[in-house]
Amino acid sequence: MKFSLKPSPAFVRDMTDGHSVLGLTLSTLLYIVCVSGTLAVFYNEFERWEQASELETLEVKPAVYATATEQVSALASAQGEKFNSVTFTIPNSDMPRLVVRVGKIERHLGEDGSLQGTVSHDWTHFLTYLHFALNLPVVLGVPLVGLIGVLMAALILSGLLAHPKILKDAFSFRMAGSRRLQQVDLHNRLGVWAAPFHLAIAVTGAFIGLSQVVAFAIAGLFFGGDVEKVEAMLYREESAIAQDAGQVPLPDFEKILAEMSRLAPGHEQNRLRIFHPGREGQMVEIVTRVPGRLVWGERYRFNAQGRLMHKEGWSDGEAGKQVYASNFRLHFGHFSGFPVKIAYFLLGVGMCVLVVSGINIWLIRKRQRGAPAVRLERVWMAQVWGIPFAIALSAVTYLVFAVSAVQVFWLTTVVLSVVAAFFGTVAGWSMLLRGATIVTCLLAVITHVSIFGADSFVRASLVANAVWLLTAAGIAASCLYTWVRRRECNPAPSVSGAVSSG
Repeated sequence: MKFSLKPSPAFVRDMTDGHSVLGLTLSTLLYIVCVSGTLAVFYNEFERWEQASELETLEVKPAVYATATEQVSALASAQGEKFNSVTFTIPNSDMPRLVVRVGKIERHLGEDGSLQGTVSHDWTHFLTYLHFALNLPVVLGVPLVGLIGVLMAALILSGLLAHPKILKDAFSFRMAGSRRLQQVDLHNRLGVWAAPFHLAIAVTGAFIGLSQVVAFAIAGLFFGGDVEKVEAMLYREESAIAQDAGQVPLPDFEKILAEMSRLAPGHEQNRLRIFHPGREGQMVEIVTRVPGRLVWGERYRFNAQGRLMHKEGWSDGEAGKQVYASNFRLHFGHFSGFPVKIAYFLLGVGMCVLVVSGINIWLIRKRQRGAPAVRLERVWMAQVWGIPFAIALSAVTYLVFAVSAVQVFWLTTVVLSVVAAFFGTVAGWSMLLRGATIVTCLLAVITHVSIFGADSFVRASLVANAVWLLTAAGIAASCLYTWVRRRECNPAPSVSGAVSSG
């Protein structure tokens, strides 16, 4: 019996058919997850972009936490807000703003701890939630996106297996070939060179999404569906105290922060949380970013006098805990500084192109076989360019009118898809929506400048506005390429040719 490592034609055909079916089924949702995830790499910058004029600093005096705790506790009590903890965002390299949160109250703070304006990051939360759960209820959206991650990994692996010569042809790109050959080469080259990144994103996304299913199951069985109680239990976010616990002074923040610096020199502190402030048994939790590690951070808990009570062990505990805690920063590219974010953004664009080209290949193949899916082609083209357009439009309408970004995005996407099913041409929808997206991206920058003035050109706002401008420039380049290709494929008739044909 002869054994060969070369896959049989039947195996390749099965892998190709399975690859196409998976890709077509998931195309739209997968594309939305990819586009939103590419932009969400800069979610910290977009949060700061939304409120560009807020004070930014990295220095906070310990006494500020006491002052702010007293003020926000009084505000919460006056508004009838029940709370067991006060949480601060400690200014850090990603978010250099001092923010305090109690229940539904979230306010910026001045350098002296005074309460400033309300924190509002609704558009960025829409974007991240679109990527995380497709704006569906969490119990439905998160597992669905996790499943998409699993099937994306299957697409990547089946795509590699479906092309036995994919490595041999890694440097082949037939720019002058037919549209199908161009799409195939583009799809295969991106699939080869970016496969490690795409696979890492798919696996970590699947892990993050599906791991939440366990929390949902436990919440449904034992906590009446309250997922927050499960998360509080898993991450030790609650601390019980006696109901008759007396009033005591607030914790000694100076001692706690000094001890924190001694225990973890070089760690960047990014969150401080006071459990049961001003009551006997109060505790302070500080979360830090561990240098040189992928884990999202390390948790330390202190008593009111500054003595360490507990260390979570995300950075040096069990191997499973460290692996789990490392998925989040690896998935979003939040490690090793800003160059990694740029790389993730560019590779994310490549992933979007990979999804689009894969469906384009399938549609072109159907047309060449004499069974064109004309309506499907129009709808797909309306989604390819309509989804980026809808995201940009949601940003503009939110900045100008404070309209719900969720409603704008989904209404725009659905309307474009329905209209494209009955009207227009593929080429017409492509050029129309590319032009509309370019204009809307530019409008996002113009609107931001008109609202925030000089603050639009510094710090994170400069980055966010640059993302809009680069997106517009990239789409404009694609329009120019399309125009050049059409001129090459359909050259204008010469004078002599016109005479002879006449």
